[in-house]
Amino acid sequence: MTLSLQCGEPRATLPTTDLFDLKATCRFFGGNRPINPATLYRGIAANRYPAPIKVGPNASRWLRSECEAALAAMIARRAEQ
Repeated sequence: MTLSLQCGEPRATLPTTDLFDLKATCRFFGGNRPINPATLYRGIAANRYPAPIKVGPNASRWLRSECEAALAAMIARRAEQ
């Protein structure tokens, strides 16, 4: 599904995506026991987790698709070992 923006010509089409806040992202990667936000940010620095998107001066969000891709890469690395 896509959203159409009518901000003048030409017409831009953007994919719809789910955004996670910090708590949801920690829950996504931790499951029943969410990871600590410090663990998430250390993982971002180590390129283990995707970087957030700044949506405001004090607000960051993560794309669900990028989180799912990072988790799939972790699973693939585990399968290779």
